[in-house]
Amino acid sequence: MPDYDYIVIGAGSAGCALAGRLAAGTASVLLLEAGGSDRRLTVRAPLAFAAQMGGPTDWNFSSVPEPACDDRVIPQPRGRVLGGTSSMNAMVWVRGTQIDYDGWQLPGWGWSDVEPVFRRVESHYLGGPAHGTSGPVRVTRLPEPDVTSTRWVAAARAAGISDNEDLGGPDLDGTSIAPVTVWKGQRWNTARAYLPAARRRSNFTSVTGALVHRVVIRDGSAVGVEYERKGQLRVAGANREVILSAGAYGTPQLLQLSGIGAADHLRAVGIAPIVESPGVGTNLTDHPAAAMSWDTRPDFVGLSDAQKPQWLLRWVFRRTGKMTSNAMEALAHIRSHPELPAPDFQLIHSPSYVNLVAMEQELRRASSVLQSYWTPKSRGTVLAQSADPRDAPEIRLNTLSHPDDVQAFVRVVRRTREIVATEPFASVVTAELHPGPDVVTDAQIEAWLRSSVATTGHPACSAAMGNDADSVLDEKLKVRGVHGLRVADASVFPCIPRANTNAPAIMVGERCADFIRDDQ
Repeated sequence: MPDYDYIVIGAGSAGCALAGRLAAGTASVLLLEAGGSDRRLTVRAPLAFAAQMGGPTDWNFSSVPEPACDDRVIPQPRGRVLGGTSSMNAMVWVRGTQIDYDGWQLPGWGWSDVEPVFRRVESHYLGGPAHGTSGPVRVTRLPEPDVTSTRWVAAARAAGISDNEDLGGPDLDGTSIAPVTVWKGQRWNTARAYLPAARRRSNFTSVTGALVHRVVIRDGSAVGVEYERKGQLRVAGANREVILSAGAYGTPQLLQLSGIGAADHLRAVGIAPIVESPGVGTNLTDHPAAAMSWDTRPDFVGLSDAQKPQWLLRWVFRRTGKMTSNAMEALAHIRSHPELPAPDFQLIHSPSYVNLVAMEQELRRASSVLQSYWTPKSRGTVLAQSADPRDAPEIRLNTLSHPDDVQAFVRVVRRTREIVATEPFASVVTAELHPGPDVVTDAQIEAWLRSSVATTGHPACSAAMGNDADSVLDEKLKVRGVHGLRVADASVFPCIPRANTNAPAIMVGERCADFIRDDQ
């Protein structure tokens, strides 16, 4: 059994950051990833990300039938590839606002603690002092936004939304073209940001195609990891720590497979309980999203012709053109009610037809506005369905189960229509396609929402840290009840931030590396 000082499970947003920072020291580091290489056109070409849904780089999870959403099963795409979901997301870089992190009320996690970490992570096009200029993650302004996106930003400003060229936070209010993790026309995921330097060091080992079965716990300590590769079961020992970075779905499932969770549930699915931790897999929070769409005038083609060979050739040879688009080109962060302390919605303009129910972009001439709800009150669960790690966990989002969430969406549908009806965007569109001009009353809008709301792909909070003894993790990301086991990914958030969760997840990976270094 080979031994390493640290074993990181999951090469995603947080896992790559954590493993890269740990490898910069002298300790030996093993990074395990269930997926394979990120050297794929669908990963590297920004606009191709939607083609990954349901493919070999996607865990292809789904929720159970959601009672408050017409009993629909909601797709839950998650990256199964080096870089994790940073290899298949829409690349939008938003850190969150001060009240998000201060609101956690945890030592070491206030805005004054995390803001320097974000700066350490970034090589940001806006430069200092608000952003970092020499970090591993490249953040740029979308280089060639479609004319409909620039018109949409202008319309949002004309409709009363402030002009804000730095939507990354902490001042989130306003509208602009999206800040993105795209560099020289290619996706800049965490595998590209952190792993090349680590691979040059002899103390770093990465293994792909490694499906982790469980953390090996002996006498109350995490001592290794059992994983499967090419049909063979293997065990790697950990001399110091094991860190779970398997994401908001994978991490709670692996904790449960390792015997950490609600004892009654574990016994019911054939797992021997080791540590009673009923919070594992609870508090699941996502940013639910709706997508409105409009037909556009014939001279506004948007991304509808992006599959033409000319655009692929332009990207292959020059890294320019429509394939460099992240499809989610323009943002407006708004408050659906004037008394709110910060924005509760991220509006996202896409120069294409977006179908969130089917999790796909249809290449037809249209413009869409996605409404991502940042502060939902609905909470869900992630539960292992059996002792077999190949069985996907049961994901129950409970989306729109809280009436306040529904009312917030109704308000934002009306506000979105106001923006779209404002010049210079009003002359771009013709007919409203979804929900359609006949959907006008609160009841009609609610019915449409329940039939169409899906996800922004930001699951979080399912193995949350906290001060109380019942929390899954303490504020140093240590799993309560097990020595030498931590978690570093979006599952640790006590409350989901107002952000596209890639940036906060990377920050958590960096923060975990800090805690481990401080404990040495």
